Amino acid sequence: MEDLNKLERFETEHLILRKARPDDMEYILKNVWSDESISKYMLWKPTYTKEEAEDRMKRTMNYQKSAAAYFVCLKETDEPIGFCGIKEVSPGVYEDSGICIASRYQRHGYGKEMVKALLNIAFNLFGGKEFIYGCWKENKPSAALAKSLGFKYTHSLEEVREWDGMKYTADYFSITEPSL
Repeated sequence: MEDLNKLERFETEHLILRKARPDDMEYILKNVWSDESISKYMLWKPTYTKEEAEDRMKRTMNYQKSAAAYFVCLKETDEPIGFCGIKEVSPGVYEDSGICIASRYQRHGYGKEMVKALLNIAFNLFGGKEFIYGCWKENKPSAALAKSLGFKYTHSLEEVREWDGMKYTADYFSITEPSL
């Protein structure tokens, strides 16, 4: 697991998965953190002010030092348009630790490209045997993305979002032999 956490950067055709930098704050705040249409399906609380964003950016950068978590940036401009991460939950079994693409960049293939990158990292770089993908039951586009990549539904869990106590159902999908 330690080696996974040391991966600093991964590139795809249109995206760069990389660690956050202080100068990313305004883009990630505008593109992701303040967007309630995204946060309704996420575990994090929306961020609206510059002060909140500065604090969140510090926490994000600190978290990314010891986790396989990244900002997703457009290769052409290096602008952060989302984030993603994976964690090893048992030997050879990886799970997403959050996947998000800004609303205005959805339906352009970036989500699929990002998840393929995570699969490539888990299976090809770290010898993974299984990848688990989770999303809110109501988030139909996210479930459709998983299915389009060959993930199979495995189970649902009733969960509670920590910051506001909201109850939701999480659907989980698994893949053992991705076609990359």
